[in-house]
This record gives sequence, structure tokens and C-alpha cells, in this order.
Amino acid sequence: MATVPVSRTPLAVLLVGVLGISWAAIFVRLADEAPALTIAAYRLLFAAGLLLLFVVVARARGKLALPPRSSLPLLALSGVFLAGHFWSWFASLEHTSVASSVVIVGLQPLLGALIAYAVLRERPSSREYGGLAVAVVGLVCIAATDLARGIEFFIGDLLALLAALFVAVSQTIRRKTRHETGALPYSAVAYTAAAVTLWLAVLIVRPSISGFAADAWVFIVLLALIPQLVGHTSINWALGHLRVVTVGLAILGEPLLATLYAIPVLGETPPIGVLIGGPLIVAGVALGLSGSRAPVEPPA
Repeated sequence: MATVPVSRTPLAVLLVGVLGISWAAIFVRLADEAPALTIAAYRLLFAAGLLLLFVVVARARGKLALPPRSSLPLLALSGVFLAGHFWSWFASLEHTSVASSVVIVGLQPLLGALIAYAVLRERPSSREYGGLAVAVVGLVCIAATDLARGIEFFIGDLLALLAALFVAVSQTIRRKTRHETGALPYSAVAYTAAAVTLWLAVLIVRPSISGFAADAWVFIVLLALIPQLVGHTSINWALGHLRVVTVGLAILGEPLLATLYAIPVLGETPPIGVLIGGPLIVAGVALGLSGSRAPVEPPA
């Protein structure tokens, strides 16, 4: 099957996106005076508000087409799963190391391949099956060593795995709607739906939403600006211009960068389980993605 030539602009945008999302775990840890649900809710509130303002202005100037109404339910559903992803991932960082959390969340491309098989009838290749097997061995290594460190760390690993599942579902929905909706309209609707979902959860759970130190607020705002608006929006745009395998391989840089950032910034060295299982997960995901043949056509 022929592939579409790739220009430098989508690759540059993808690189910016990966660099942006790689700071998320660090900012969450630095803002950990606030509960995980509160951090996630404010992150999406700030990001959705700024993006909606930009979309309204661009629409008024005739420079942006709104998504068709028929696609809005799917876009909103993607946002609901995105909300679940951020809550479970941020909660995992309250229980386990940055390295364990981000490496496990990095399983999402392979989970996405399985979901695509169930939902989009895209049969996984032999390499995707093989990559999943290798990655599962790595996951078991991390989970086993974290369980030996204490049940708290193991709970964090489970939450990170749940976060990977949620974001895989969200990105599968994005793939399904990519021909109907551009990156900015999609992001505006999805982020808004995620923000509404998280604030409904805040009303139910009632975590603390104020009284934090100034530095916690700074890192929450940075979380909205850099990983969310710059990082995720850039990747959403890249998904409309590059093959899914290309985007997936690039996102493998996030756990590596976040783990490296955590050493000087947080003084957190990777646990032995990550040193053993992390490379297996990365290798498994890379092997699985190398077997992906599904091309992504540029949007019309």
C-alpha cells in the first residue's frame, strides 16, 4: 500500500508535541499540593477556555470550519475518555514513581491497536502481537518489583495502565473522526467535554480546589499551557497529517524524556523494575508499531 510523502512541517509539529507532553508528569509532581482530580480539572479548564477563545476568534474571521454536528457526540465522547486518562494518570503519580507511571502509560499505542481491531476492524499484524507480548513481559517486571516495594506502588501501576487504556480509546475516536474534523475544532470540543466531565467529578468527590501555594498554581497553569495546549494539540494535528505508526513511535520519546527530567528536577532515580521492564515496554511498542501498515491520508 502506497504511503504519502511526509513534509518537514508535520514532523516538526510532532516533535514540538512530544517535547511538550514530556513535561506533564514533572509539572503534576511539582503541583502535588493539589489533589490529582483538582489538577486535572484545572488543567482542562484553562486549556479548554483558551482554545475555545482562539477558535471563536478564528471562526469569526472565517479562518476555521466548525465540525459537523453529526461528529459532535463522538468528539465529546473522546473528551470523556480523555478526562478519565488525566485523572487516572495524575492519581498514579501520587502512588508510584514518574518512571513507572510514564513507561506504563506508554503502552497506549499497543492498546490502541487492540481497540482498533475491536472497533475499526483493523486486524493487528504479527509484529503487533509480538510487540504486545514483549511489552507485557516488561509490564510484569515493573508491576512485580513495585508490588515488592509496597501495595501503594502497585496501585500506582494499575492506575497508569488504566490511564493508557483511556487515552487509547480517546485516540481511536480521534482517528475515526480525523477526516471530518480538523485538529483545533476537535481539540476544542474534546477538551471542553473533558473539563466538564472532570468538574462534575469534582462536585461529586469534593476534593480541595483552593488554598494552594503560589508555586502549585504556577505549575498547574504550565501544565495547561505546555503539555496540553502545545503538546496534545500538536499531536492531534500531526495525527491528521502523518501515519499513526509515525506518531506512535515519536510518542515513545515521552517516557524516556520524563524519566530523564525526573532525575535532576525531582531527584528521583528510576527503580530497578523500570530499568528492566522499561526497555522491554519501549521495545515492544516499537516492534508493534513497526508492523503497522495503516496509512493516514492528509485531510481534504
